[in-house]
Formats: sequence, structure tokens, C-alpha cells
Amino acid sequence: MNTTLLQAIKGLLIMTFVTMVIAGHGESPEEANRLVAINLQERIEAAATRYVYFATEDIISNRPTREGWSTDLIAEQARLMDDLREWSAQTSTLQTLICHPDPKVRALVIGALYVSEDPRQLPVIASVIDDRETSFKHIPFSLNSYGMRGNVWKTTGDPQSVGEVARSMVAAYLGPAFKHHPTGFAEYWNARKDRNTCAGWFLIRLQRATRNQTPFQPRYQRDIQRVIDDLNALPVGERAWTQVFLRCRSFGDIEKYLTNEACIASLKDVGHDQIVKLLKREQFSADPDLRLDRMGSAGDTLHSWMSHFILRRARMLLRTEDVPTLLACEDVQRKTPLLGATPYWAAAAAELMNDTDPAAARQIIDEALGRFPLSGILGGREQSVLIGMLWRLYGTQNQQTIVDWFYESQALAIERKSDQSNHGLQDFLGIVGVARRPDTNELLSGLVHDSRFNQTDWATLKALIDLASEDLPMPQVDRSEIYNSNLRLPGDDDLKQKIFADWRKKLISHYSQ
Repeated sequence: MNTTLLQAIKGLLIMTFVTMVIAGHGESPEEANRLVAINLQERIEAAATRYVYFATEDIISNRPTREGWSTDLIAEQARLMDDLREWSAQTSTLQTLICHPDPKVRALVIGALYVSEDPRQLPVIASVIDDRETSFKHIPFSLNSYGMRGNVWKTTGDPQSVGEVARSMVAAYLGPAFKHHPTGFAEYWNARKDRNTCAGWFLIRLQRATRNQTPFQPRYQRDIQRVIDDLNALPVGERAWTQVFLRCRSFGDIEKYLTNEACIASLKDVGHDQIVKLLKREQFSADPDLRLDRMGSAGDTLHSWMSHFILRRARMLLRTEDVPTLLACEDVQRKTPLLGATPYWAAAAAELMNDTDPAAARQIIDEALGRFPLSGILGGREQSVLIGMLWRLYGTQNQQTIVDWFYESQALAIERKSDQSNHGLQDFLGIVGVARRPDTNELLSGLVHDSRFNQTDWATLKALIDLASEDLPMPQVDRSEIYNSNLRLPGDDDLKQKIFADWRKKLISHYSQ
């Protein structure tokens, strides 16, 4: 049974037992509640004298304190987490203890209120963000010497004020709303105080259910599924947009729980007009976490993420008559100071247009390649989206164009020393893998038999090996060899080039069969 549930049951049994004992002595329900509250207060006061450390980040993430600490400290924090979960069932009593004279009691109350995962407790937590009295010692959530909590740096063993603990937990909720200063909590809460759900609140629950770990751990599957079940029970509009929000802002294996099929079905239920409203940055939801008209980079970033999700699935969610709107949106985005334009608008427009006018679709791609030149800052990555669409729509009909682009982009990646995080060819080969066209091997054979193949770098070779190994019982190259060969150690360039030459021979042999 889930640990959180066990602790809640334990707390309820204690309260029930106390109430039954009192009832047996003829006490009123009010007196029973008062004595239950006294019992909780006494237990928290005792805990305040017992605990030395308070792992704020681990409590926020619902993650066990394990790595790098002594056995005794790990056991202490496990007991603290159990206590917080148990106490969290009694939020009414906890609220009355937020002004307790002992700062350690106040810190424990903040932790228990946060662990309740009830956003209605946020105003209580926020009420003490300026409390400077010292509580427990700090433990950062990683093996690093420092931890970041509420914009305050703390080393292991440093004392935490009550306000620092409160700011950390308020900041955890403000983050999904692109607000990073807990002093702005009043504005945040005024927009949400009358709501039952917000997209950001589901993100907090999902992060806690997964313990902020990737890949998701099987032992937390029930906790994750509980969040997904509550999400799926939302009304159509809130469900659809929250699903997309979580797909854009989550990590790890989220697509296993929020599948493309489920998200697309929800968006279709919302309707085409609402989807277009999002793309045009018009109001499409009453959720303040989904506002795209906010000033500065917050709305720009959220719009970019959510619109990309839709544009990559344009054929299932949009119509040919939306093409002018998509190209107009790109033009508007081009004038956005921080983000600038993205090639996904033109790629989606070409995909939609191809059903009725393939020549016009090809023209959209060609013109977009001019707007996103290879010489641009993200040229290789931006053009990979457009060349990827060219491949998806026309396959080897444009093979020479694709091969020539491939090696021009490779030369650029080498010149700029692009790594995996900014590598256009790796992006393109990822698109090829997902597209699964029947002529894929013909394209890959053309790439590895080209005279420029010996120019390929580690990231490109890795992506090609991944594709070539997909249908093989064993990968062409062991994964450890691939990653070990990428270590940037002095004096190993000759060795790496020998290793890369061996990989190229294997790929050429594979695509010669």
C-alpha cells in the first residue's frame, strides 16, 4: 500500500481513537476536536526537539534523502517525511500552529501543509516568508555542496530560517506560472484563489509523484497514475490544455501516461476553433497558468511550447484553410524580441498544403529555407525541421537535395563545434527515424556512400548507428563504446578518429547488403 496513504490512515485512526475515548467520557465533538488538535501540537513540539536537519528540496520533491549522507541522517529524514505525511491530513490544526512561538514547529507546520498537496494552504505558508528566526539545518538535494532554495544559497549544515523554508515551498508553485519571486505571491494567488484546479498545480503533483526522477521509477507508478486519473476526470477543456501543458513542461516518460493519442483526442474534443485561438495567442482557457498574453518571455515561452506540440501534429488537428494563419503567426513571432520565429509554422503549413497542392507545399518549404538560413545562429537545427518535412512529404524524390544539405550542415556543426544539444543532423536523423518511410534505407545508403561521409562527427555517427541498429538483435556498436569515445580527453583525437573510421566501415557494410 502507498506510504502516504498508510500515514494518512494512521493519523485518522489516532484521531478516531482519541475521539472514541472522549466520547466514552461524554465529551462534546468540539471538545474531541480540541483534544485531537492538542495531541497533534504536542507531537509536533516533540518532533521539533528531536530533528536536527530539514531536507527542504527533498520534501518539495517528495524524494527520499539517500545519496551522500550518513545512514543515521537518511533514517532521520525518512522519519521526518513519514511524520509530515501523517500530519498533513490535519490542515485545520496545522493552520493554527503557523504562529507557534517555536520556529522549528513553524518549519514543520510549513512542511506538513506543503506535503498535503492542497494549494489552498499556500496563503498560510506565504504568511511567514519574512520570518527570519532560525529553524533546522539544511541538506541540499544532491551531492553538490550547495542547494538553491527560494533564491537563497545554502551549504550543508547551514541554519534555515522559517522564511527560507516557506519561500522555497511557495517558489515551487510559482515556478510553473513563470513567476520566480515569492514576494509576488499575492498577485499569483489573487488570480487562482477561486479555482479548483490549475495546470501548474497538476505539474507540482506530477513532479512529486515521480519524485522528480527520470526515467520514471516503476515503484511510483501508482502515485503517477493517481495524478493522471484526476487529470482525466477534468472537464474537456481543462483536461485537454492541462495535458498539453504537462507534455510540454514535464520530463522523463510522461508520454507513456499522456500519450499522443490521448492528447490529440482531447484537443479534438475542445474543437478546431479553440486550437486556432491558442496559435493566434487569443484567450483559449480561463486557467491563469495558461495565459499567453502576459508580458515578457513567460507568455512567449509557453506559447512556443504549446504551439509546437500542435504544429508537430498539424495533420490531425488543423485544416488546409489554416495555412495562411500559420504563416501569419510565424511573421508575428518573428517580431517577438526574445524568441524570434520558428520553422515549425512553415513545416506545418507545408504538411497541410501538400494534401491539395504539393507544388505549393514545396514552395512553402523553399521560401522558409530562405528565412531560416544555414548561416543563422540555429541554422542547422532550424533547417533540419524543414528538410525533415521535405523528407516526410517527398522521400527520395529529393534525395540529392537532402544529401547535399546533410553535408553542408555537417561542415557547419564541425566549424561551430556543435554538440548533442545543438546538432542539426542529429535532429534530422531523429525525424527520419520517427517518419519510418519505406525508402528510409535508400536515403541512409546514399548518405553513407557519399564521398563526404568521412567528415561525419560523433553526434552524426551515433544517430546513424542508432538508426541502423533499430531492427538488429544487437546494436552495431556497444553503447558504452559510443559514449566512452566522446570523452574530450587531451591527446586522444587520433584514437577517436580510428574508432570513428571503424564505425563508418560498419555502416557502409550494413547499407551495402
